[in-house]
Order: sequence, then structure tokens, then C-alpha cells
Amino acid sequence: MHDEHQITDKKRWSEVFRTNVRATWLIVTLKDGTEYFIDNTKRWHELKRYCDNNEVFLSKLSIQFKSHRERIDITNIDGIYFAKSVVGMLGAESKQTYTIGKIKDGVVHKTLWLIPELIVEKEYKDYESGCFEESIIYDKKKKN
Repeated sequence: MHDEHQITDKKRWSEVFRTNVRATWLIVTLKDGTEYFIDNTKRWHELKRYCDNNEVFLSKLSIQFKSHRERIDITNIDGIYFAKSVVGMLGAESKQTYTIGKIKDGVVHKTLWLIPELIVEKEYKDYESGCFEESIIYDKKKKN
């Protein structure tokens, strides 16, 4: 069952988008054809629950701010990680980021996207233990 707070159709997304034009969105298409428009980690966690309960995984993933959209290649992965984060240095201005990690063979290939600019700030490899478990969606059909 879909959560009532999830945005799963373009008409509703358009309405919500106009009320918050400063939001950075994840646009997700599942292998069952359902589209999700996600603007916060709560909605990502709800999507994770839906995917886990229905053994469905993502087929497409994009990140978007206003009309700027970047497609993220998620072919041939075991799972996907998403977290909102802040990068900061003493005496410097903090930067808001979305961290998107593609999991393959136990290694998480993380990309930190500056938001709202949608510029790649950093890319690096991590282990699944370096991720918040509640923020990982696994392809259950590959994992079992």
C-alpha cells in the first residue's frame, strides 16, 4: 500500500512543486512502473518500506532542481543509498548536499551532489557499514 503522503503522479507533483520551488527532487521510477517524487528523507524511507514489502526496485533515478535534471545511471546495481547531508569546514560556509550511493558487491560508490546547484562535489567509495541502513533500498531479487 502506498503512503498517503507519497507523491506518485505528475499532476500532484506539479501542485506541490509550485508551493515549494526551492526543493530539490529525486524522481524515481520503480520496476512496477510507479513514479515517485521525493523531496525529503521521510519520503525516501517510506519508499524503502514500499520497496521492501513489495520486493520491487528502482528502474530509473533522477535528481532535479527547478528545470535542471540529472539522470543517475543505476543499471546493474545491488542497491541504492540516499541521505541529505551537510559538508562543512571550520571558518567556511557549509554546503547542503544529497548523497547518492550505488551499491555493487558490497561497495557503495557515493556521489555528493551540491544542492540546489546539482554539481558533483565529491565522489568516493565506502562500505555498506558506512551508510545508514534505513536509507538503503536493496534489489531484493538480486540479494536473495
